[in-house]
Amino acid sequence: MKSIASNWFLLALMATLAVGFGGAQSCRMVVDISWLKWTVVTVTMFVMAWPLEFKHIYRAVTRPIGPILATVLNLLVIPLMAWPLSYLLGEELGPGLIVAAAVPTTLATGAVWTRRAGGDDSLAIMVTIITNLLCFFVTPAWVYYLAGNEADQAKFVGTIFKLLYFVVIPMIVGQLVRFNTRSAKWATHNKRWLSLAAQFGVLFMIFLGAVSTGIRVNESESLNIEFDQIVWMIVVILFIHLSVCFLGMRLAKWFGLPKPAQIAVGFAGSQKTLMVGLSTAINMGVSIIPLVAYHALQLIADTVIADKIRDKEG
Repeated sequence: MKSIASNWFLLALMATLAVGFGGAQSCRMVVDISWLKWTVVTVTMFVMAWPLEFKHIYRAVTRPIGPILATVLNLLVIPLMAWPLSYLLGEELGPGLIVAAAVPTTLATGAVWTRRAGGDDSLAIMVTIITNLLCFFVTPAWVYYLAGNEADQAKFVGTIFKLLYFVVIPMIVGQLVRFNTRSAKWATHNKRWLSLAAQFGVLFMIFLGAVSTGIRVNESESLNIEFDQIVWMIVVILFIHLSVCFLGMRLAKWFGLPKPAQIAVGFAGSQKTLMVGLSTAINMGVSIIPLVAYHALQLIADTVIADKIRDKEG
């Protein structure tokens, strides 16, 4: 029971994918409700940002080396690594890998796994804030230039503005309402429940993405996904994530950062958020499968890494 409780999100994720793919045709009308999708994105990003303390941005300014390293790894190195490797996955999964690589670091698990390993979770939160504020332009730009003709280039500008309106602005509003002392205390006190609400928002976006991908696969004979492509996808994702995670720790050590900061750079620099990726993939018309796979694999891999680091240090 304890194992199920601790891994409920992964189990719910798999169930949501199965329902979305299996019932794609019957759930088509839900995908067509554009305002519903973007409302869920807006609310989810707001409740993710609301508990975050603004003081972490100040720390990023005064101690910038760690956040800069992790941001460069997350928004520059990973997309450049994914670009040539995406050709191994075919025209259906390849662009999805580009989207997974181009999104910012995760809003929740980066700090949680950093803390689990004994790292500086405040640095991980800094990276979260910085990369997510930059995502409205960086993410669609990478998808547009790296995915090429496989991505719907006509939606490039539209995706920029949608990420600005429905991702960045809700995050800013979530921080602005913290200037009210009562609001800030309530959000901090109820951080666990806000995080749970955000995870349900992510599951809903996974459902929409699964339905969209299922419809596209069912209606096109050319979009067949072979078993070997799935295997290559798993190998490529693990290679990218683990390489950047350990590279981040090494670089942070080379720059003279303390051990907790090294751990934070490794985890925050290599992890990717699911929420922004789902909204981008759905809007630009690419597969969500690599996004979901990256998220699930990073949770599994980083749990093992964090526990090993903690046991070694402890």
